[in-house]
Amino acid sequence: MKKLLLAFVVFALQVNPLSCQNTLFDESRVSSVYIGISPDSLAVIMSDVLSDHYFKSQFVYDYGTGRDTLQDVGSRLRGNTSRFSQKKSFKISFNEYVSGRKYQGVKKINLNGQHNDPTLIREKLFYDTWKKSGMVERRTSFVRVYINNSYYGLYTNLEEFDKEWLDRVYSENAGNLYKCTYPADLAYLGPDQQVYKNIISGSSTGGRAYDLQTNNTADDYSDFVQLLSTLDQPADAQFVVQISALIDVDEFLKAFALDVATGNWDDYLYNENNFFLYHNQDTGKFEFLSYDTDNTFGVDWMGQDWATRNCLDWLNHGQPRSLAVKLLAIPAFQDKYRSYLDTIARYIILPDSIFPRIDALKELITPAAIEDTYRTLDWGYTLDDFYNGFTQTIDGHTPYGIKPFLSKRQQTILQQLPAASVSESKPGDFRLTIYPNPASAQITLNGSPSSHERQGSIMDMTGQKLIVFEWKKNKAEVIVPIARLAPGVYTIIINSEGLISNSRFIRK
Repeated sequence: MKKLLLAFVVFALQVNPLSCQNTLFDESRVSSVYIGISPDSLAVIMSDVLSDHYFKSQFVYDYGTGRDTLQDVGSRLRGNTSRFSQKKSFKISFNEYVSGRKYQGVKKINLNGQHNDPTLIREKLFYDTWKKSGMVERRTSFVRVYINNSYYGLYTNLEEFDKEWLDRVYSENAGNLYKCTYPADLAYLGPDQQVYKNIISGSSTGGRAYDLQTNNTADDYSDFVQLLSTLDQPADAQFVVQISALIDVDEFLKAFALDVATGNWDDYLYNENNFFLYHNQDTGKFEFLSYDTDNTFGVDWMGQDWATRNCLDWLNHGQPRSLAVKLLAIPAFQDKYRSYLDTIARYIILPDSIFPRIDALKELITPAAIEDTYRTLDWGYTLDDFYNGFTQTIDGHTPYGIKPFLSKRQQTILQQLPAASVSESKPGDFRLTIYPNPASAQITLNGSPSSHERQGSIMDMTGQKLIVFEWKKNKAEVIVPIARLAPGVYTIIINSEGLISNSRFIRK
């Protein structure tokens, strides 16, 4: 009997290894999602498009070397304008009907159809860029989606912003997480919390524009009101102290720079839309997170040229933008913002750096995209449009292919930035050459030999020192292993006989 029971357990783990796999956001392949749902429920989902009701479904995840099956998951539509598209987007809830259940550590996932992007990669590419810049990761991958065994096309699988995500990236999840949608301008409207709760989102499903996603029972917006009240103060020395205690200034400025560099106009800065604020309880500071980033890398709905728009004047001046205006009014903060823009332009969206990633994503998804007939239904995008969307204009909504957009955007940013504000070294400083750059395993540093040992360190974009090394005297080069670093941008500091070198490289 014991042998029989053991055999059954082993068989069950082989068939349905829900707790031991880590494949849900595997970026190396296109996995498959199978949703089984009653035809009546599916008909309601497709007709009552503004409903957020979860319908009971079966969820099967095929990751190539195995497949997992979960019964009684919840399925519904998600998104704003995509609810009215023919290629719709979906949200899957693993704990809707089974309280507390998680699949591979998450309670929900988002399956985005990318119906207005002929290349289907823009949202994924944004989060790759976000992560490479040292921001907290939102895991994404590509999946084929089947509903009742009918192929609904290639989708982007995105991690949900919720308590599980917060705990993974911040190691705590007790704070208030606010989902901010149009018209979320962060203007101070007085001390009454209810005033902010009463502002209705301009999204198709309505709800609060400042929508508390955690701690819903308490529904306490006092921390949010305090932040907005502080933003209403004059931008003086006292403001700098107060706002630095309330928000992670570096993260906010870097997020702004990433939106501007990638042409993400459907954001806080231009369109008062699509961002999260999280009150981190470990630091006591608010964190800033961009989301819903499909309108990037050359997509346009506003009649603007986002490739050439001034990176130092991105704001929509017809509407208040208290957070951005106040931060960028502080010279030290503006210099840091410019430095982030310079780094992103030189290292992150540099064609030599980002084009190979674009090519890899295109190669990965091409078979699934070719078979995706839903991709063609909303804007009539053909297979040629899929291929050409990486390099050419497709229509009025995609006036740039991704690569031409990035080439022009990168050049424009470097032209628009004042040279003095982004210089990484001063005349007379110790000069340093880094190669290869980007690198994955090790970097070689080259400089003139010294009769003394040099002290070196590698820091991340927040200033945290991660690697310390010595450069032996009379040596022109030193090799520094970097394999243990996460992908992103890093700063190398070398002290050579009183002369300082401050240079950056990319861990790819």
